[in-house]
Amino acid sequence: MVGRMTSVADGPREDAEEDARLAEEQAALRRVATLVAGRASEAEVVAAITAEVGRLYDADTANTLRWDDEVLKVVGDWYRDGRQGRAGDVYSFGGDTISVRVIAAEAPARVDSTADLQTEFARARWRELGIEASIGAPVIVDGRVWGVVTASRFHGRETFSPHAEDHLGDFATLCALAIGNAAWRRSLAAMLEEQSALRRIATLVAGGRSAAEVLGEVVRQVGVTFGAQAVDVVRWHGVQDEVTVLRGWTGGAIPPPKPGDVLRLSAESVVIQVLETGVATRAPDAIAAPMIINGSLEGALVAHGSTSDPFPAGSESRLRGFADLAAQSISNETAQVDLRRSRERIVREGDAARQRLERNLHDGAQQRLVAVSMSLRVALKHVAGDAERARELLEDAVEELGHALEELRDLARGLHPAILTERGLGPALEVVTRRAPLPVTLESSCDGDLPASVAAAAYYVVAESLTNAAKYAGASGVTVRVRSRGEAVHVEVADDGPGGAAVSEGSGLLNLTDRVAALGGRLTIVSPPGVGTTVTAVLPLST
Repeated sequence: MVGRMTSVADGPREDAEEDARLAEEQAALRRVATLVAGRASEAEVVAAITAEVGRLYDADTANTLRWDDEVLKVVGDWYRDGRQGRAGDVYSFGGDTISVRVIAAEAPARVDSTADLQTEFARARWRELGIEASIGAPVIVDGRVWGVVTASRFHGRETFSPHAEDHLGDFATLCALAIGNAAWRRSLAAMLEEQSALRRIATLVAGGRSAAEVLGEVVRQVGVTFGAQAVDVVRWHGVQDEVTVLRGWTGGAIPPPKPGDVLRLSAESVVIQVLETGVATRAPDAIAAPMIINGSLEGALVAHGSTSDPFPAGSESRLRGFADLAAQSISNETAQVDLRRSRERIVREGDAARQRLERNLHDGAQQRLVAVSMSLRVALKHVAGDAERARELLEDAVEELGHALEELRDLARGLHPAILTERGLGPALEVVTRRAPLPVTLESSCDGDLPASVAAAAYYVVAESLTNAAKYAGASGVTVRVRSRGEAVHVEVADDGPGGAAVSEGSGLLNLTDRVAALGGRLTIVSPPGVGTTVTAVLPLST
């Protein structure tokens, strides 16, 4: 009877204790949840969770450990007696410990005494630390084990209550939420900082600032945004393992390379990989992105770090936005310089053309027309008295006038071929290739009528290229291909000379570049030594 009375009395007391424990647990969870909702830092939340776990489970010590690359690092710790903790300590991952069991199973676990441990080394370690029992639960972030939360009691204390390790999982979940929130906030802050940096650079580009100023801002912003040790903008000029520095930056005392410095690269360099593939790439200590200028791979933007603190995943792709702005700045400045020089050439060429026209008219047709005028005046004087003489003078005038007309036709033909206007591009190309002083193979497939400006540009590209091939290339043959494809006319003139041609001031090819660019087209010259020269023009059918 007494035993039964004791059982009945203990039942309500145990229920009350369980209710109190649950209430205390819920209060602790609410306090931690309030911290998480209040945007507390990851370190603050981890410290709070560790302390709440220690107090709630009546532990002697509690820990939160980060698991990374087979290493456990203490990121949060608590002791009942207030002693100095072990935060920052690093342990190798292995052996039989509560943390290893939790991480291996990705589930809560418990060890109720040293007798539960599987190795003598583990038992000796527990005795050294004075631990009697432990519980632990995994911190799961983005589907992967981030770490573990543990609570332990020292010798002389009883084990934890049944299923305490499962309740500990609620705190581990809150810890994971805090870590996820902190990571998200860091990611958002980094993204906002990156977008702000890109906007600042884009404003400079849109404002027409010099490439030197823009590139200086690019390397500085990349250095700050990505936490780099050094940043370089480099340009490639065709030598396999060499690049020229356009702008450099360093975050330390070591000065950056100067603009114009030539850097020799190893075969493993990320810059070499970018120049070979045209794709942003990364190495253990660097990231690099290509600079595409006017459709051509011209260089790279590279940020250097350290193997001990590598750039986050995806950094090389994010670097591409900065590389594109650097390339746009260079392209804009190059275009401005080319436009200014083109305008100067147009003015000079216009002046020279007017002078040639004036000289040709003066020395040719004008002299003949003066002679005709004089003959006509003399003939007028002889009309009444000497009809025969007047007739001879008129015949001379007619002949001289015919010569003048022929010279005017030749002059006009030099300005614009009559056959191009009268019969179109195809027949005009047949004539100009037939008159060339070296063998020419013509492949032309332009269907329908072309805009007059496009037909004239294509004609002059072929004519000037044939002239250059005959004069300078030392070629034995030339192939001309002209075809209409899509929304553009494609012109290609390839010779079999020794190559090595270059566009220089005063050359006809430079004038062709201006003529093609005026139509919104593009003219390129490829002339590797020993291979020959190929002139290619793409002429849009609509501008």
